[in-house]
Amino acid sequence: MILVPAAIPERAPAFRRLVDPQIFPQARGGLTVEAIAAGARAEEATGSEAVTVLLAGRASWAGGTIGPGAGLYHPSGSRYGLSAGATPAVVLTVHALPGPAAGGDSVPLARQREGGVLTRAGGFAGMGVHWLATAATVGSRQLALATSTFTPSGSHDLHCHPDADEFFLVLAGGGDHLTEGGRVRLAQGDLAYVPAGEWHGFRTRRDVTTVALYGYLGAAGLEQAGYRIKEAA
Repeated sequence: MILVPAAIPERAPAFRRLVDPQIFPQARGGLTVEAIAAGARAEEATGSEAVTVLLAGRASWAGGTIGPGAGLYHPSGSRYGLSAGATPAVVLTVHALPGPAAGGDSVPLARQREGGVLTRAGGFAGMGVHWLATAATVGSRQLALATSTFTPSGSHDLHCHPDADEFFLVLAGGGDHLTEGGRVRLAQGDLAYVPAGEWHGFRTRRDVTTVALYGYLGAAGLEQAGYRIKEAA
């Protein structure tokens, strides 16, 4: 597990590479976060598909304006830009590994509730999920993005995804990132990056509701990523 504490910049302008395949060769993609100054514009051309999510502020793009929690999916080979409004805008960008250009324009992220009931039998307790970017919602190929909300004492048991890396960014609240070797405390703004096949989980504190932004790199949804619960000894 790669831990990036205090991942979100507090002042603009700022730019941080949270996970970079050039530094971590095993990573199946990369993550950056940028604080765009009020009235400024950030543009990027990418050789890989990408997702941008607005964490704070408001920003405009060719198709309109987005606020916190909204975002855009960008097919491989596209060029995209965001302009901050009257206050700074903080944007998280998730990149898959470079691939052939797919063509097409950027599209807004969807918000689709996880189907079925998440119960302890599936490794979940007190957890709700909304998918924002998957193959089914926006046509992604090698990445997926979702939000999860843990009610107080909510948890996700030790599990792994053999075919995808996972990242987990705490937007509000906090708790313990679970590993085979013990627990790692995660606070608001901390990021955990989990390589494919590594056992991991999460447990929020008893008095705290935790909201996280998470996703997969190397797969466009839960089924592609694979999902295995670690059986209790």
